[in-house]
Amino acid sequence: MRAVITFHAIGQDASPLSYPAAALDAMLTAFRHSGLPVMTLDDLLAPGVTRGVALTFDDGMASLHDDALPILRRHEAPAHLFLTTGAVGGDNHWYGQPAGAPRYPMLTWGQLEALHAGGVRIEGHTASHPDLRRLTPDQMDAEMGAADTLIEQRLGRLPAYFAYPYGYHDAAVRAAAKRRYAASFTTELAVLGAEPPERLPRLDSHYLRSPALLKAIEGAPVGLYFRLRYLLRALRGTQ
Repeated sequence: MRAVITFHAIGQDASPLSYPAAALDAMLTAFRHSGLPVMTLDDLLAPGVTRGVALTFDDGMASLHDDALPILRRHEAPAHLFLTTGAVGGDNHWYGQPAGAPRYPMLTWGQLEALHAGGVRIEGHTASHPDLRRLTPDQMDAEMGAADTLIEQRLGRLPAYFAYPYGYHDAAVRAAAKRRYAASFTTELAVLGAEPPERLPRLDSHYLRSPALLKAIEGAPVGLYFRLRYLLRALRGTQ
């Protein structure tokens, strides 16, 4: 299996955006026992690589520093954060966020520096988390460029990868991302296949809570499980 896994917050609340710390520890333990390597995106997307997973966190919730980083360090697992730079030091209720979305505190720049030093690579996710399809080409470039420039100024590294806010994209958005990034990620629920680099799928951690599923993640039944989840999300219009 070759896949990218998406997380948001780490915690015990019932939201699909939250994943328990103990479950993250169990996931990484299961991967180690099965010999499934946890890799950087650079390594996972390299030519000829057919097996491995990469861990990605979206938005920049403070729990990545407080709860996930100690677990990542203990397992020596790399990870990537797709950061919404305009929310740093605030919370995740930016303009356009659904009213019922749970409210989470966001990382500070001091915490981001600690994550960067701890091996978490900070990637692009725009400045204000808009639906990019609603923006002009100049506005899209400004959203991506402002976020990337600030990350480079604060952390000394220009983002190499991008995640579309809310997973929303169209041909114009993909073209804008392709000009800036080595690869860009959707919320389409699938393992990596032969997709173009500007439209790569990810597995949502919300569906990876079962210890039995984690132990058998490379088996055919789990592959069927994700295909069925993909179809259900497509039918609901959330894919």
